[in-house]
Amino acid sequence: MQLSSPSRPASISSRAYTPSPISPGPGALASNGNVKITYTLAHSIQSSPHFAVLLESLRSRIQPLRNLHWKPSAGTLPSSSIRTIQSVDAEFVPLDLGLSGARLSAVDGFGGDGTARSQIPGTVLAKPFINLWLGMCEDADTYKNVVRRQLKDWVASVTTQSKRDQEWLIVLVHISSPGQDAAGSGGKRLFQMKGNVIDRMRADFTLAKRDRCVQLNYVTGGQDDPAAWTELIAKIKDAIITTLDSRIAERIDDVRRTEAQRAVPGWNFCTFFVLKESIAESFEGMTLLDAALLQYSELEASFYQVLKEKNLSWFGKLGGTTPGDDAAPLLSVTKKPYRDLILSNNISIFDFRCYLVARQCLLLAKMGAIADVANKATGFISAFSRTLRENENSLSEPFIESWIYSCALNVVDECDGWMEAGGGQESLSDAKGTSYSAAKCELLELARAQLDKIGIRAGHLPRAAPFSASLPDQETKSQLSSTTYEPYAVVPDPNNEEHRRLSRLGITNANLLEAIDNVSTFDNLYKQLVTRTIETCRSSGRSRTAMQFQGTLAALYLHRGDISSAQSIYAKLPIAYANQHWNLLEGYMRFLHLETSKNPEDTSSEELIIRALALLSVDLVSSQQAQHNIYSTRIQQTLQNVLQASSNLSSPLRVQNFSLVDIKLTSGVARLDNSRDGSFLDVIASSRLPEAIEVSDIKVHFKARDGVHATFGHKTFELSPGTSPLSLFCPDPISGLLAVSEFEYQISGLLFRITPPESEKPVLPTKSNLSETRVNVRVPEDKQAAQVTMQMPRHVILGDQRVLFKVCTGRNILRSGTMSVVSPSGQIKYNLACAKVLSDPCGSIKCTNEEVSIDDLPAEHELVLSVPFSGSPRNDELEATLNFVYTTVTQPEVIRTINQSCKSYVGLPLIVNINDKFRDERLFTNVVVHSANQELIRIAKVALLSNVNSKLAVKQCTRSPVPVPVWPSRPAPWLFQIQSSDTNDRPTGETLKLKITYRSLREDLDPILNAIASLHSGAFSSQRKQKLLADSAANALLTDSRWTNMLELLRQSPKSDPVVWAKELVDNAPIKLDFDSVLGAIKEMREIDADSQLDTSDERSKWRTVTMPFDVPSMSIVNRVKVTPRLSPSALIYAGQPLEVTVTIEASFHWSGSARDSETKYTMHYDVLSDMDSGWLINGPKRGEYIAQDKSVYTLNLTLLPLRHGVLSLPVIMAEPGDDSNGPRPSCETWQSDGAQKITVLPRNSRSTYTIAMPIPVM
Repeated sequence: MQLSSPSRPASISSRAYTPSPISPGPGALASNGNVKITYTLAHSIQSSPHFAVLLESLRSRIQPLRNLHWKPSAGTLPSSSIRTIQSVDAEFVPLDLGLSGARLSAVDGFGGDGTARSQIPGTVLAKPFINLWLGMCEDADTYKNVVRRQLKDWVASVTTQSKRDQEWLIVLVHISSPGQDAAGSGGKRLFQMKGNVIDRMRADFTLAKRDRCVQLNYVTGGQDDPAAWTELIAKIKDAIITTLDSRIAERIDDVRRTEAQRAVPGWNFCTFFVLKESIAESFEGMTLLDAALLQYSELEASFYQVLKEKNLSWFGKLGGTTPGDDAAPLLSVTKKPYRDLILSNNISIFDFRCYLVARQCLLLAKMGAIADVANKATGFISAFSRTLRENENSLSEPFIESWIYSCALNVVDECDGWMEAGGGQESLSDAKGTSYSAAKCELLELARAQLDKIGIRAGHLPRAAPFSASLPDQETKSQLSSTTYEPYAVVPDPNNEEHRRLSRLGITNANLLEAIDNVSTFDNLYKQLVTRTIETCRSSGRSRTAMQFQGTLAALYLHRGDISSAQSIYAKLPIAYANQHWNLLEGYMRFLHLETSKNPEDTSSEELIIRALALLSVDLVSSQQAQHNIYSTRIQQTLQNVLQASSNLSSPLRVQNFSLVDIKLTSGVARLDNSRDGSFLDVIASSRLPEAIEVSDIKVHFKARDGVHATFGHKTFELSPGTSPLSLFCPDPISGLLAVSEFEYQISGLLFRITPPESEKPVLPTKSNLSETRVNVRVPEDKQAAQVTMQMPRHVILGDQRVLFKVCTGRNILRSGTMSVVSPSGQIKYNLACAKVLSDPCGSIKCTNEEVSIDDLPAEHELVLSVPFSGSPRNDELEATLNFVYTTVTQPEVIRTINQSCKSYVGLPLIVNINDKFRDERLFTNVVVHSANQELIRIAKVALLSNVNSKLAVKQCTRSPVPVPVWPSRPAPWLFQIQSSDTNDRPTGETLKLKITYRSLREDLDPILNAIASLHSGAFSSQRKQKLLADSAANALLTDSRWTNMLELLRQSPKSDPVVWAKELVDNAPIKLDFDSVLGAIKEMREIDADSQLDTSDERSKWRTVTMPFDVPSMSIVNRVKVTPRLSPSALIYAGQPLEVTVTIEASFHWSGSARDSETKYTMHYDVLSDMDSGWLINGPKRGEYIAQDKSVYTLNLTLLPLRHGVLSLPVIMAEPGDDSNGPRPSCETWQSDGAQKITVLPRNSRSTYTIAMPIPVM
């Protein structure tokens, strides 16, 4: 009765046993693996009540023994490095029991006293490794008279000839209680006696300079000190290592002597095998698994040598004929009495090979190398199955297939159990788990191949792909009696009795027998095995192999007529194969998917067309790679079906990212149609189909960097196989660098739309198809085409935000047009309904909130619209998207579109600072103008304009009419005087207009910069490239201060010769300049400067203006302070001489802004500011209060005392209104009318006499 693994379905298990994490060894010895330690108890310790606890404590410390370090003797192992035995269990038994057990273990090579050594070798672990004597002795006399004689007898008994390879050790035990006072005099005498006893023992029993005596101080009461056992455990380990080394060396010498007699008649390989295997089992018992595995590897090599010599007299027949051999678990070493069969020379090659590989795999499993187990088993099964087929005719092919199937699943089940015991599912995620999954996949695939062969022979599977792939290339024929049997031949009647008998011959696996007889059982077994294989392949990362088995499973469903199950698998496989770039397999799977989807009830026409197109796409690629007729036939048939199905669709079906037509540009530059607006794009269309097709509405869509879209198209045409030249036309007047965004065309009811991928590296436009990568096309500028632009007005009025939109008709007679303006960010709103026409009136113009409609404009006309806008542009940059749709008189049926993104800088290049000074009834305003950037700005004039009904009179300080240059570091001032036209009228907060007329140096250099751009750019350069060249040249010229100063000096010398100056400017320029353009620019500059004082608001003006509101400031109180010295005109002032002065403070409310303020009274505070640095000492009321009214005068007297001589300024007096909680504090400005007056202070005449000691020179 077969038992299945609890973790696997019974239908796919080949085991007839219960799985265990690690299988046991071939006998009790190998499974035991304990080191035997015998002990003898002296009568002195047996009489102690603590001896049982002492023995148990010792037993617990040697079970197990850890970290034993063994350095093999020379020649024992290939490497003489130190080997560490991590852990070994020790069996602690009395000496008598050990002797009797030894007598019973003669088969293991251990005899008792007087017994001869057995010819059947066992492991070196069978006999005791060390004998212990445990005793107590309190004094030297007892030791001398009693104990020493007992020890000599015991040593003689454990050093007999049969025990010469065993170590012995004398342990002197001292048992004490926790409360015993070892520090007293009695304790000292006791330790002295103990020391004398152990020393005498060592003197009597130390042989060959080897200390075999150790003292153990054992403390009762549960307070055992681990340090007390250290010396004893160390000597036990050392004794075990010594015994192991001597026994292994002796056993290896035996193996070498036996192997040296190989050529001697009567030599037996089986005896040699058992002897060498005993070494492997010994290493295994000592947990030296790598050394044990090495012994089996050497045995395997020895067997191959015997096999090569064809000296198999020690073996029986090939074997495999025992009932159940085909289904027996491969990794079981207990399924047959292998030891008896080997010793009796009756083991078959089949059993021997199975036993040897099982022992190797079990050792690998104990080492944790589960993946190596699977790989070892895979190699053995594959190699040995070939041996079975080649060397013996007594085994049937069904038997070999059953044996391979059972062995593969047995190894998989065993390894799964070991993996789960070693770490569960978590172990599958590491590197070892991945390696095991890969090896496991090989085993499951091997088992599945046997099911393919069995299924084909039984008639359950067709002799076709993918099942026939498991059949051998050359069919194997076995001789069964006198009948010739072909195992894979097509059977006309699978139910024939003779065929059933021969197809089952040699098979004892119940699962396979049931599967052969029942199709349903076979299918379940096959599906479960394939599903298990797929899961394993995925866990090991073998996605391609998993896909292959999914296709096999789908083929089984398809063979059984389960179309839905097969279709669900075929729907997933093409995508997986596409990701792996397996075009041939992808096409085959798509073909099968399409063939299983032709039921109209389950699949719509659109879905069928999509699947057919996917197959067509793969077949087109495969046909180029394979050059096979099957693809050409299938492509034609698929294309006909697709075109026929798509023609019946109600609307075109969109096809993404697949193209039957390839398009390649013939040039990277488009051609202008100089007779009309628009451009041509020359392309080559390549058909990938073997027959001509009708293509309609082919379009190639482009996109510029600023978001502008353009489309080049062609009407319906017939495309023949191969290449055909085409010219695509775009009616829109576009220019610049365009990138292909997508292209589309229609064939029958299919609308193909292809989006090329982005290219990481620059690609030449003529080198790649448009479906492969995005290429760039340059469209030259058509200066005769219609244009729409946006720019800032030349005359700006702050507070009235406007922008200019210009529509140029070019060569076209505009029939109708519509312009709309939107802000990309949505922050700006353009009020098109309030647009003003600044150009000459022409045609019909209608403005609404959404658009501007234009009709009947002549050719070469420029329409200028001034449109107000609201909002704050980001970074002073105004953005707008212009959309102009128009038709012409010559082609009214063609609708052209200009979609353009525009930007314009709205910031002013000027910075204006205003400084106001109130002087009685007059206001002096100083307007200082700076350049806002590093560019030079020329100011033609600055005017402060009043309104018609203004009550203020403005006067300007007269300046030269020559334009003034300004830089950020060199501003220019303009002074204005403002006063009331009528002295009796008070200013009441009027707003004037400050108008500045200016022009930048960059505008003056435009002719020069345009000439440079034209000189360095080609005929097809875009506006963007020309602008970049002009900007680069402008930056070089404007940053050269020497060159700009030279240019400005020229402008300040209007009578100089322009030819001379042009030559100087060309010679000293930082870049190469054109002389004619420089000379023309100089002449144009002089003409512009000559018109600088003209007033014009036309957009054609050369000068720009900015008009900003100027609010006339107000001042509640204006104080005029005067300091008058009371001194005659001819009087002189000396230092230290007092000076009387009169201070008057006159208040004026003229600039308060209201007539009602004339009656107001304010409390004022005055303060005379003076310090020691001023040179005056002030005497009098330096601080005080007074009441101020309009035109009131406050007077005070002060005495000034000059502290030093020199020219001294008069003290400064400040007057400010005091705090008034009843209202806001009035504004106040104080100025001193005699602030520039100085007083000369003379020094006083005086004389001082000093006595100086003069040194007498020594002669």
